[in-house]
Amino acid sequence: MERDKYIRVPKDKKAMEDYDFGIQKKEQMEEMILSEEQYDKLNEIGVFESINHACDIIIDEYEEEVLELSKIPTALDIIEKLIKDSASEELLRLKELLELAVSYKTIVGFDF
Repeated sequence: MERDKYIRVPKDKKAMEDYDFGIQKKEQMEEMILSEEQYDKLNEIGVFESINHACDIIIDEYEEEVLELSKIPTALDIIEKLIKDSASEELLRLKELLELAVSYKTIVGFDF
C-alpha cells in the first residue's frame, strides 16, 4: 500500500506548537506531499542521506524527524548543490519550504 509522505513547515510559533502535539491544522502549514515515486526520486539522488549526515538527524521511511531552524541553512546548502546537478520540481519545492521555514523562524517536519 502506497503511503503519502509529508514535509511540513509551520507558519508561526503557534503552528509549531500544534505540530509538536500532532494537532496542527492544514491552514497552519506549508506542506509538500510526496508520492512514493517522488520520495524515491529524492532518496536516489541522496537528499535525505546528505541532510542526515550534515545535520546529524535521521530522515527515513516510517519515521518523523524535525529539522531545527539552526540546521536549515546547512540543508539549504545541500539542496542548492543538488539543484545544480538536477533541478527537479521536487528539489525546487523542498528548497522553497526550507526558505519559508527560515522566514517564518520555525522548523521543517519530515513525516514519512
